[in-house]
Amino acid sequence: MKAIWFACGMLAATLGFAAPAALAEPGVSKAAIRIGQSAGVTGPVAGSVKEQIEGAQVYLRAVNANGGVAGRRIELVTLDDGFDAKRTPDNVRKLLQDEKVFALFMVRGTPQNESILPIIATEKVPLVAPLTGAITLHRPVNRYVFNVRAKYQDEVARAINHLATSGMTRIAIVYASDGFGKDVFEGFNIALQARGVQPAASASFARPMGDITQQVATVNKADPQAVLVIGSGSEAARVIRDMRKAGSQAQFVTLSNNAADSFIKELGPDARGLIITQVVPGMNSSQMSLASEYRSLARQQNVDPTNAGMEGFMSAKVLVEGLRRAGPDLTRERLVAALENLRDYDLGGILISYSPARHTGSSFVEMSIVSSTGKLIR
Repeated sequence: MKAIWFACGMLAATLGFAAPAALAEPGVSKAAIRIGQSAGVTGPVAGSVKEQIEGAQVYLRAVNANGGVAGRRIELVTLDDGFDAKRTPDNVRKLLQDEKVFALFMVRGTPQNESILPIIATEKVPLVAPLTGAITLHRPVNRYVFNVRAKYQDEVARAINHLATSGMTRIAIVYASDGFGKDVFEGFNIALQARGVQPAASASFARPMGDITQQVATVNKADPQAVLVIGSGSEAARVIRDMRKAGSQAQFVTLSNNAADSFIKELGPDARGLIITQVVPGMNSSQMSLASEYRSLARQQNVDPTNAGMEGFMSAKVLVEGLRRAGPDLTRERLVAALENLRDYDLGGILISYSPARHTGSSFVEMSIVSSTGKLIR
């Protein structure tokens, strides 16, 4: 076989053709590794998406300034889907076919990520750090999907435990009637059942959000002590504002997808006292070196560090570590193998572990509350 290849190579050289040793991997050149993202740069989650992207870029710029990975700079190509799941598959096809990206990264939203799973399976392209905690991205394990953050159902369980230990048993929920909301609603019911408690009330809304007068009235009529608000960005802000205007005195709780400075600013005074579950450490943490590293690099680059930016920063660290461990002869399958062999990788206080049977990197969840001055307190 070697003799045959040698002869073919000599013939190719004689005819003036190159005889490559192997086909080039999409998105990988001597100079760069192209990574693709589809996310709502416009639309209801635009503020938090921009913070998350900036956080990731803080780390990627630092890596590139120090020689990149195996001499290759990392290029992030982001396409806007407006947080519309119908646009995400077309964006991903464009990223793969036109932009020739090597892997996908930080695709935002539950239905958005669910909509591209068939493409991922067909193309065998890795997706690292999807920006969702949906159970469908965790179970069953998808060989090409590597979650960094904890599951939404873990966040809900932690929130219900916190409320219950504070003496609150009349707990209601308002949620989006798509895969994201239904996933959280399931976790909500599981967490309440574990404590022998029934939901005080529940109401759902369609996307895009229309009139929610009836949902607000239904939940307020039950006079709940606490309300979980399961929506994204401006959706969740509207639920909270409208319920406050209707006279609700409930404790409001939302999830990490709204843990962004832009969300708190949008709510204004209505954000005071809001509980937000978190899946990354606070950017001002003095106990985790991950936070101090983020703050330091952000300030060196004249970027304001944010809590949502921390998730992007943390996600980028996992991506880069996978690329490094995959070695200089980079392929998609080598990246998958490298990540599946990542054990107790210390990001700086948060340990990330994967295996062929587990693609959930972290189970970290903690609670935070918005202070009277609009700051998140842990």
